[in-house]
Amino acid sequence: MKRNLLLAALAVVNLALLTGLVSATTEPKSALAANLQSAAPGLSNNYMVVSGEIQDQFDAVYVLDLTTRNLYAFVYDQGARQLKLVQARDLKRDFRNE
Repeated sequence: MKRNLLLAALAVVNLALLTGLVSATTEPKSALAANLQSAAPGLSNNYMVVSGEIQDQFDAVYVLDLTTRNLYAFVYDQGARQLKLVQARDLKRDFRNE
């Protein structure tokens, strides 16, 4: 009985060591941001999208239109299951510059 318990404990320790070894030697994949100069031609260079929390339990998606310099804020309406525009801002007017 003691021998079975000892073998089980050694197996658990070996699995823990193996898990630690594998996690230490593998690298997590890093997130890659799109480079605006090397992006594909088309509309991909015209927009930037960022997500953020606006209130507890509420997230928003901010879309910046680089050609018109407008900023749009969207929230997800779970009842209607769609994105709803919350507000839009004209950043040229807000910052008063070109």
